Amino acid sequence: MSEVFLSVDPELETAPFAQIIAQLRGFIERGDLGPGDPLPTVRQLAGDLGVAPNTVARAYAELQRDGWLESAGRNGTRVAAQTPLADRRTRIRLLRESLEAFLKTLAHRGYSSEEVALELRRLAKLER
Repeated sequence: MSEVFLSVDPELETAPFAQIIAQLRGFIERGDLGPGDPLPTVRQLAGDLGVAPNTVARAYAELQRDGWLESAGRNGTRVAAQTPLADRRTRIRLLRESLEAFLKTLAHRGYSSEEVALELRRLAKLER
């Protein structure tokens, strides 16, 4: 996992295990971590991040439950060979969840849905 960097911000309202989950999912979704890539041990990552091992263990367990990671016992934890991104419906659901979180953030900053939609359409035209 040398190309990626995880961090936990104790000042955020988001729990540390949820920060780890979000970052690892982001790395997998962007392709920074691919199928079969190994992850640090629970103890190693906990030490690197300055969190309790149970925090990392919970993040890994939830990611395994949701199909993002797989554990090979003593052989460590790896990115799953087949992640939820392989399923189109799951990809659409993940996109929708990301957009909803993004829109909530923008709404807290005072932007209306109409302003956001207008700007997205403008940017989409630039991408073509």
